[in-house]
Amino acid sequence: MLVGGLIRRYAARGIYLFCVVASAAGRNAYFVMAAWIATDVSNSASALAVLLALGSAAELLTSNVGGALVDRFDRRLVCISCDLSRLVLMLSTGLAFLFGDPLIVLYLSWTVFAIIDRTYSTALQAIIPSIERPENLSSFNSVSYIAMQAGNLIAAIVTGFTLTVIERDLTPLLPGAFFSLSLLGLLAMLGQQPLSFSQRGSKRASIRRLDLWPTTFTLHPLKIVAVIYALIYAMGMLVSVLGSAYVIHELEGSALQFGYIEAGWALGSIAGCAMFLSGSALPRRGTVLVHLALAGIILSVFLVLQSFPVALVQMMVLGLSYNMARVLIDVRVQSTVPIGLLGRVRSQIHTICVAIGLVAYGIIAVIGDAFLPSQIFGLFGTLMVAVALFLYFRMDGGEPLESRLV
Repeated sequence: MLVGGLIRRYAARGIYLFCVVASAAGRNAYFVMAAWIATDVSNSASALAVLLALGSAAELLTSNVGGALVDRFDRRLVCISCDLSRLVLMLSTGLAFLFGDPLIVLYLSWTVFAIIDRTYSTALQAIIPSIERPENLSSFNSVSYIAMQAGNLIAAIVTGFTLTVIERDLTPLLPGAFFSLSLLGLLAMLGQQPLSFSQRGSKRASIRRLDLWPTTFTLHPLKIVAVIYALIYAMGMLVSVLGSAYVIHELEGSALQFGYIEAGWALGSIAGCAMFLSGSALPRRGTVLVHLALAGIILSVFLVLQSFPVALVQMMVLGLSYNMARVLIDVRVQSTVPIGLLGRVRSQIHTICVAIGLVAYGIIAVIGDAFLPSQIFGLFGTLMVAVALFLYFRMDGGEPLESRLV
């Protein structure tokens, strides 16, 4: 019995990590494709900001609905439904490219994708405490993020090459292929022994009306951490929305170089997660503040140094800091929040992130063509450093922030 249980647990972990890699590859392939096509067609950073702002607005309004569904139903079935929906969406997007304005097609497609993908990500992450022991959450989350960034790395390299050799109408087939692999993995996981959350009564609890609104009412002990994470998350969104414009307009690079920039982010992310596995992570006190300040400093350097090799190194460091912060906060949430509430609480944290990111997108959409991407990077980096210093001095001044920082 014990041996059989261990085999099933290891099988569930392996299938889970396979789904993480495949889904991340599909998600990043679609993002690189959409970012490059939107910037290339419109020749404007504002168009890409509008594209991602639409997706963020959709996430803001529906994230808690997805979280409530994740807590209500078997999370494996939720993921399978999302994968099927993403497959249909990719095929529809490719067909729509044949008949419509590619920018309008991307606006509609990305908005729908954001809703589906956010629900999928929440459900997949909420499975972790059901297949891993509490004392191993940190290491398994690190492995999970390494798998995610491995998928991102594969997608960044393959998509950059794909954009240069095939027609635009066929590009959605690449993310669709990755989502098919994710679907196959989830179907295999469905054949495993039911996971622990399937046996909890909490999943059958009725969904309250308040659970469906974009609120933060259950987050009081984690609110400071969530706000710090939101700024780091917004930094990632900022790099995403302006990365292609930076390569095109300031570095005068190609789609292949943009793919390398995205790959640099993925490599740095893998290195950051690996630090947790090696035991060399920074001390816990104020760790998230360190990442907030580090990301702000690196982002500000874009104002001073502008070359492809330097940008590649900067993206690696930003990816490292971004994902170390994500692991720290995910472990904190998974270890303190009841498993039956994970979907809703994680969605509420994401709501804060998206709200701040949406403000950033709105500003870029308005002033994106009046300022260079490097200038916007520098301004936001300065803001991140200022917030980090403010919170650090409040913490050392006797405010009870330390207990709420990871």
